Amino acid sequence: MKNHCFLLICFLLVLLLACGPISSLPTALPAVPTASPSPGAPPPAETPVPAPTPVQEFGIRTHPDGPLYVGDQVSFEVVPPQGFDVREKSVEIQVAGQSLGVQPFAPFGIGGRTQATFFWAWNTAGLEAGPHTLTLTLHPDGVSWQETFTLRPAAEVPSPEPDARWESLSSDCCIIYYITGTDAHRDIEILAEMADAEALRVEARLGASFGEKIPLTFLPRVLGHGGFAWNGLYVSYLDENYAGHATRQVIHHEMVHWLDARQGGELRPSILVEGLAVYLSGGHYKEEPILPRAAALLELGWYIPLRDLTDAFYTSQHEIGYLQAAALVAYLVETYGWERFNAFYRDIHPVPEGTQSAALETALQKHFGRNLDSLEADFLAFLRAQPVDDSHRTDLRLTVAFYDTLREYQQQYDPSAYFLSAWLPDISEMRRRGIVADLLRRPREAVNVQIEALLIQADRALRSGEYVRAESFLHQTMRWFAE
Repeated sequence: MKNHCFLLICFLLVLLLACGPISSLPTALPAVPTASPSPGAPPPAETPVPAPTPVQEFGIRTHPDGPLYVGDQVSFEVVPPQGFDVREKSVEIQVAGQSLGVQPFAPFGIGGRTQATFFWAWNTAGLEAGPHTLTLTLHPDGVSWQETFTLRPAAEVPSPEPDARWESLSSDCCIIYYITGTDAHRDIEILAEMADAEALRVEARLGASFGEKIPLTFLPRVLGHGGFAWNGLYVSYLDENYAGHATRQVIHHEMVHWLDARQGGELRPSILVEGLAVYLSGGHYKEEPILPRAAALLELGWYIPLRDLTDAFYTSQHEIGYLQAAALVAYLVETYGWERFNAFYRDIHPVPEGTQSAALETALQKHFGRNLDSLEADFLAFLRAQPVDDSHRTDLRLTVAFYDTLREYQQQYDPSAYFLSAWLPDISEMRRRGIVADLLRRPREAVNVQIEALLIQADRALRSGEYVRAESFLHQTMRWFAE
């Protein structure tokens, strides 16, 4: 859920697969080896990157998702082709001779995807329904191309959007924001009680007080894995939540991030930030026996070396990384006690090497007199001593398969939801502008409805321990990807 759920480089910080036996479903893929040049061989010649044909090679996405309607405030993401040199380059968008702005290429989202991002640049209020041609110009190259977008009549905007608006509710812990006409609006009193209860639990676990009310927004669509922490907390809440109905767990996880970030620490490595949130939440997407499940990683051959995981946490296999991180925090707390762990965690600082693993190792040596390799050796011995049974292995294997399948679905059919590049703009600015469409609209083609229904059934079966049924639903989902 990066902090997580919550390193958001542009605007997120943080705080969200094939037929055959389940063991063959994709999990963490091994790195692809690269060939080394023969000794004495001349370096390979550099292959020049050809000038792009923008219409064919530059990707452009609009928001809100799906059809656009008269009255929309439209955002654009302009993504350059792979290998294109974007240094000191920018994009300008014009419509009817009027500039909608110029934006540089910059990293976007947790994954740092390079793109030019235009937030709510095209106000279509008062325009005629029908096709509109926009001109995109690459500066300073001067290369231009055109894209045509069709606006549908405002009267056709889908429900509940025409009457939807932002509202808020103040509870003991939080200022809760939601959109009227949504499932969160229907259940807002229940959600407020849930948030208050989880805030008390988090304060007790961390031994600290929030001190002020938390801004908590319930999103009426799935983004990432269902939760982010940034300048507030963002939790997906909808009946058709294909990422899993784990609202209480997600609220708790994101609240840990919020309070943890306010306890200090110059550099809190992602592995410990997320590990602490899962550890204090008693699991990731549900309450679960963290240590036996982490031990099962060894038996399945999925364990990620600590140095690798520390330096590439958010791009490592998501469920494996979070589980392993939680087990590491559990090991440190059980070995040294909470007070010594917390003192170590708050005393990690950047080092000249620049990597999080090097910073982590320096703090380990200062506080515990050991390096990362010795810590890992003892951590592995600690995991091997944990009892593991078939239910741990099966549930873990299916959990990894489920979320790998979910992310495959998002990348192919719901890209605005994919956690590394999720569309989660400044919600406070959305409220100020009265924008609800960016969150209410999502892909609703037949393929989306069918796959999301299968994912929901797979999640329910997995949570109830019906592993054969869960596997069957995952296989059915993957058939859609193959077609």
